[in-house]
Amino acid sequence: MTQKNHLYEHAGIDNQAEFYGNLYASGELLHPDYFHALERFHIRWARTMWIYDNVAPHSLVLDLGSGAGLLALLKRKDITLVGVDLSQRCAWTTQRNGYDLGCTADLKALPFKDASFDYVVSLDVMGHIEFHQKDIVLAEICRVLKPTGITMHGIETMNTERRKDYDQMTADELKRFVQIEGHVGMESANHTKDRFSRFFSSVLAESRFSVCQSAEELIKQADEYRIQLCDDDLLDYLRRLSYDERRAFNMAMGYVFQQISDLGIRMPPSEYLFLKASNSAVESLYNEHADRGALQGRNVVGATTDLNQTRIVTFDGDWYAAENFPPIGRWMRRHAGFRFTARPFAKLSFHLVTHIPDVALNPLHIEIVFNGVVQRSLLMTNNEPQPIVISAAALPKPDPLGSTMNYSLEIKADRTWQPRPEAPFERDDREISVAVFGINLEW
Repeated sequence: MTQKNHLYEHAGIDNQAEFYGNLYASGELLHPDYFHALERFHIRWARTMWIYDNVAPHSLVLDLGSGAGLLALLKRKDITLVGVDLSQRCAWTTQRNGYDLGCTADLKALPFKDASFDYVVSLDVMGHIEFHQKDIVLAEICRVLKPTGITMHGIETMNTERRKDYDQMTADELKRFVQIEGHVGMESANHTKDRFSRFFSSVLAESRFSVCQSAEELIKQADEYRIQLCDDDLLDYLRRLSYDERRAFNMAMGYVFQQISDLGIRMPPSEYLFLKASNSAVESLYNEHADRGALQGRNVVGATTDLNQTRIVTFDGDWYAAENFPPIGRWMRRHAGFRFTARPFAKLSFHLVTHIPDVALNPLHIEIVFNGVVQRSLLMTNNEPQPIVISAAALPKPDPLGSTMNYSLEIKADRTWQPRPEAPFERDDREISVAVFGINLEW
């Protein structure tokens, strides 16, 4: 119907590339070298982990509508990862976050040869493609996919039991709906499956996120879309949660989400679909190539001296996500630590910085423990980076000499601080003490 066509134009979105670049091309660090293994349980990463568990190592993957690069984690499986997006800013962002190639193109005319990819995947993209263009995009997916290849998609769908369909909205409602995130092509789960079935002989699909949603998503649906997915008192409770409490809620939701997948529990209809399709037989929607060992920091420190990478270092749960300050570093709570394995070295060095505003009057006390022994005790009296060097001369030597040893470092602060706990926009109520960056070994 006319109501379902030209929705970008109706919403006043004249430049789709700019619109999506503004939404998704963030400065967030998503590079796989800095992914914290605990994040695999967070509900935010549930869609990424579904793809991760279903692609074979060493394969060639195309990410349609790659955005900021949420699938960069696939690189941990030694995959060649190509991202394509309408936005040049998004293409640059994905490449910065570790994709082998990030390019700009219209999804209706992909710049790749026939039968190029083992997998063509997308997350939250099909609902942004207008109805009259969907079949063109699916035809392009078929063209660039190898004959036995698989396509997988996390798809936002229209559930008219929860909200009005496009044809039922007033002109103002329709304009507002599209302006929020650009949803111009949400169709029902059944229509979505039927559409893919016209292009692929084998299609598996299940509704997801029926039960498990992040605290932020529940609030966003209520505030921006005016759709209430939970009771008033729970919504009020979620609004009052601190950063760490929201994180705990979201980790619990993500853990339950994974258990639902692993146990094969069918969920009631929702507004999201996991879909897997191929012109070869598709045996399972979940865990076809599940192996999460590469997410753990179990490698021995070798030629590289950079200990910021989670491929070689295990950071405990008291660190916040890595950020590119620059350089790349991490904020910590009051106490935090990390472990690594290396051959004997001369010294370990890093920098500490705090943004606590009153340290000149009330110095921040820091204690540094290396392999169970207190190595440094210091007072931080300003907000300038402070270099720390720890000698390994006094540490026991491995037997035989030249083999590797396990090391651990703990940092303890006497208090934390919240940067912007009450800010209406860009709220930051994390409990942080110091940031650590530039962690290096010297032989």
